[in-house]
Amino acid sequence: MRCPAAVNHEKKVACMKGYEIIFIVDPNIGEEGQQALLDKTKEIYAGAGGSVIHDANWGRRKLAYRVKKLEYGIYFLLYVDRVAGALKDLENQFRFNPDIIKWQTVAIDDVDQEHTAFQQLKSEGSLAQKISDRGR
Repeated sequence: MRCPAAVNHEKKVACMKGYEIIFIVDPNIGEEGQQALLDKTKEIYAGAGGSVIHDANWGRRKLAYRVKKLEYGIYFLLYVDRVAGALKDLENQFRFNPDIIKWQTVAIDDVDQEHTAFQQLKSEGSLAQKISDRGR
């Protein structure tokens, strides 16, 4: 989504550009291991000068296909501010951590707007349908 301030210069609306990061964790590491991994992820990003604005644990979900001989994974969602060095450090952490199955980073124009849209879809209970419609 585009930041409204970029379209309408008369209306001064503050938009925070950032990244939406989804990463999938091995479900065999347990609750404490998952929380420790999330805390470490936030710590790495913050240590490199960035800040985690919102985070969510989507829980255990079936993968679309087997990855590293696993059929399920624990999904986490992070909304972070745009700090290039911090993102590079975080993705290096993901690359070399055997407990992280997959990850995806998407640049977004307005972190709060994306998070609000996500929360609204989540509360409606039609998140999967809306996501599949967005790809058409």
